[in-house]
Amino acid sequence: MDSGTAFYVKQGNIYILKLVGDVRYTMGCALGDFLDALFTRADYEDIVVDLTETHSIDSTSLGLLAKIANFNRQHFAHKTTLLSTNPDVNQIMDNMGFYEIFNIRDTGETITAALQQLDIEGPCKEDLTRIVYEAHQTLSDLNPRNEEAFKEVLDSLRSRMSER
Repeated sequence: MDSGTAFYVKQGNIYILKLVGDVRYTMGCALGDFLDALFTRADYEDIVVDLTETHSIDSTSLGLLAKIANFNRQHFAHKTTLLSTNPDVNQIMDNMGFYEIFNIRDTGETITAALQQLDIEGPCKEDLTRIVYEAHQTLSDLNPRNEEAFKEVLDSLRSRMSER
Protein backbone atom coordinates (compact mmCIF):
# COMPACT_ATOMS: atom_id res chain seq x y z
CA MET A 1 0.00 0.00 0.00
CA ASP A 2 1.14 3.50 -0.74
CA SER A 3 1.40 5.70 2.29
CA GLY A 4 -0.59 8.85 1.96
CA THR A 5 0.75 12.23 1.01
CA ALA A 6 -0.91 15.62 1.01
CA PHE A 7 -0.18 18.58 -1.24
CA TYR A 8 -1.59 22.07 -1.49
CA VAL A 9 -1.38 25.12 -3.70
CA LYS A 10 -3.03 28.50 -3.82
CA GLN A 11 -4.25 29.50 -7.29
CA GLY A 12 -5.75 32.95 -7.35
CA ASN A 13 -8.44 33.02 -4.65
CA ILE A 14 -8.63 29.23 -4.30
CA TYR A 15 -6.70 26.81 -2.11
CA ILE A 16 -6.43 23.31 -3.51
CA LEU A 17 -5.76 20.32 -1.26
CA LYS A 18 -4.66 17.15 -3.05
CA LEU A 19 -4.56 13.84 -1.17
CA VAL A 20 -2.59 10.99 -2.76
CA GLY A 21 -2.28 7.28 -1.95
CA ASP A 22 -3.73 5.70 1.17
CA VAL A 23 -5.03 8.57 3.27
CA ARG A 24 -5.07 7.49 6.92
CA TYR A 25 -5.49 8.84 10.43
CA THR A 26 -1.69 9.01 10.73
CA MET A 27 -1.93 12.12 8.52
CA GLY A 28 -4.51 13.60 10.92
CA CYS A 29 -2.22 15.95 12.82
CA ALA A 30 -0.62 17.40 9.70
CA LEU A 31 -3.96 17.78 7.90
CA GLY A 32 -5.69 19.11 11.01
CA ASP A 33 -2.96 21.69 11.63
CA PHE A 34 -2.99 22.73 7.97
CA LEU A 35 -6.77 23.18 8.00
CA ASP A 36 -6.75 25.07 11.32
CA ALA A 37 -4.19 27.51 9.89
CA LEU A 38 -6.07 27.78 6.59
CA PHE A 39 -9.38 28.50 8.32
CA THR A 40 -7.83 31.55 10.05
CA ARG A 41 -6.63 33.11 6.78
CA ALA A 42 -8.64 35.66 4.80
CA ASP A 43 -6.78 35.54 1.47
CA TYR A 44 -9.04 33.13 -0.42
CA GLU A 45 -12.65 32.46 -1.39
CA ASP A 46 -12.76 28.70 -1.87
CA ILE A 47 -11.15 25.36 -1.04
CA VAL A 48 -11.14 22.56 -3.62
CA VAL A 49 -10.23 18.97 -2.72
CA ASP A 50 -8.58 16.67 -5.28
CA LEU A 51 -8.86 12.95 -4.51
CA THR A 52 -8.16 11.78 -8.08
CA GLU A 53 -5.01 9.96 -6.91
CA THR A 54 -6.43 8.73 -3.60
CA HIS A 55 -6.44 4.92 -3.40
CA SER A 56 -8.27 4.65 -0.08
CA ILE A 57 -9.38 6.99 2.70
CA ASP A 58 -10.31 6.31 6.31
CA SER A 59 -13.04 7.82 8.46
CA THR A 60 -10.73 10.25 10.26
CA SER A 61 -9.63 11.75 6.95
CA LEU A 62 -13.24 11.84 5.74
CA GLY A 63 -14.13 13.76 8.91
CA LEU A 64 -11.42 16.31 8.16
CA LEU A 65 -12.83 16.71 4.64
CA ALA A 66 -16.30 17.23 6.13
CA LYS A 67 -14.80 20.05 8.22
CA ILE A 68 -13.74 21.71 4.95
CA ALA A 69 -17.29 21.34 3.59
CA ASN A 70 -18.73 22.86 6.77
CA PHE A 71 -16.24 25.74 6.67
CA ASN A 72 -16.93 26.54 3.00
CA ARG A 73 -20.69 26.44 3.58
CA GLN A 74 -20.48 28.72 6.65
CA HIS A 75 -17.92 31.22 5.31
CA PHE A 76 -18.49 31.20 1.56
CA ALA A 77 -22.12 30.00 1.36
CA HIS A 78 -21.48 27.23 -1.15
CA LYS A 79 -20.61 23.56 -1.37
CA THR A 80 -17.00 22.45 -1.64
CA THR A 81 -15.91 20.97 -4.96
CA LEU A 82 -14.32 17.57 -4.59
CA LEU A 83 -12.67 15.76 -7.50
CA SER A 84 -12.70 11.97 -7.26
CA THR A 85 -12.49 9.23 -9.87
CA ASN A 86 -11.95 6.13 -7.72
CA PRO A 87 -15.20 4.11 -7.55
CA ASP A 88 -14.27 2.69 -4.12
CA VAL A 89 -13.62 6.15 -2.66
CA ASN A 90 -16.80 7.48 -4.29
CA GLN A 91 -18.81 4.62 -2.73
CA ILE A 92 -17.45 5.43 0.73
CA MET A 93 -18.30 9.10 0.26
CA ASP A 94 -21.79 8.17 -0.86
CA ASN A 95 -22.24 5.97 2.23
CA MET A 96 -21.13 8.86 4.48
CA GLY A 97 -23.55 11.33 2.89
CA PHE A 98 -20.87 13.40 1.17
CA TYR A 99 -22.99 13.98 -1.93
CA GLU A 100 -25.18 16.18 0.29
CA ILE A 101 -22.33 18.46 1.41
CA PHE A 102 -19.92 18.36 -1.55
CA ASN A 103 -20.14 18.91 -5.29
CA ILE A 104 -18.35 15.69 -6.20
CA ARG A 105 -17.06 15.63 -9.76
CA ASP A 106 -15.99 12.34 -11.29
CA THR A 107 -14.71 13.94 -14.48
CA GLY A 108 -11.10 12.88 -14.64
CA GLU A 109 -9.95 16.42 -13.92
CA THR A 110 -6.81 16.58 -11.87
CA ILE A 111 -4.80 19.39 -10.40
CA THR A 112 -1.43 19.70 -12.08
CA ALA A 113 -0.23 23.02 -10.69
CA ALA A 114 3.06 23.24 -8.82
CA LEU A 115 2.00 21.68 -5.54
CA GLN A 116 3.71 22.04 -2.17
CA GLN A 117 3.92 18.90 -0.07
CA LEU A 118 2.59 18.96 3.48
CA ASP A 119 5.06 17.64 6.01
CA ILE A 120 3.44 14.39 7.15
CA GLU A 121 5.36 13.21 10.17
CA GLY A 122 4.43 10.29 12.40
CA PRO A 123 1.29 10.60 14.48
CA CYS A 124 1.36 13.24 17.19
CA LYS A 125 0.06 11.17 20.06
CA GLU A 126 -1.04 14.07 22.26
CA ASP A 127 -3.28 15.66 19.63
CA LEU A 128 -4.20 12.62 17.55
CA THR A 129 -6.96 11.37 19.86
CA ARG A 130 -8.61 14.80 19.83
CA ILE A 131 -8.29 15.10 16.04
CA VAL A 132 -9.73 11.60 15.48
CA TYR A 133 -12.57 12.41 17.91
CA GLU A 134 -13.40 15.74 16.23
CA ALA A 135 -13.28 14.15 12.77
CA HIS A 136 -15.70 11.40 13.78
CA GLN A 137 -17.96 13.90 15.53
CA THR A 138 -18.10 15.91 12.30
CA LEU A 139 -19.08 12.77 10.37
CA SER A 140 -21.69 11.88 13.01
CA ASP A 141 -23.26 15.29 12.66
CA LEU A 142 -23.89 14.72 8.93
CA ASN A 143 -26.73 12.25 9.32
CA PRO A 144 -28.36 9.77 11.73
CA ARG A 145 -26.78 6.76 9.98
CA ASN A 146 -23.29 8.11 10.64
CA GLU A 147 -24.25 9.04 14.18
CA GLU A 148 -25.20 5.43 14.88
CA ALA A 149 -22.16 4.03 13.05
CA PHE A 150 -19.65 6.12 15.03
CA LYS A 151 -21.36 6.17 18.45
CA GLU A 152 -19.06 3.52 19.98
CA VAL A 153 -15.95 5.07 18.45
CA LEU A 154 -16.86 8.46 19.90
CA ASP A 155 -17.64 6.98 23.32
CA SER A 156 -14.28 5.19 23.38
CA LEU A 157 -12.34 8.27 22.27
CA ARG A 158 -14.21 10.47 24.75
CA SER A 159 -13.21 8.18 27.62
CA ARG A 160 -9.55 8.19 26.45
CA MET A 161 -9.54 11.99 26.38
CA SER A 162 -11.01 12.23 29.88
CA GLU A 163 -8.28 9.93 31.25
CA ARG A 164 -5.65 12.53 30.48
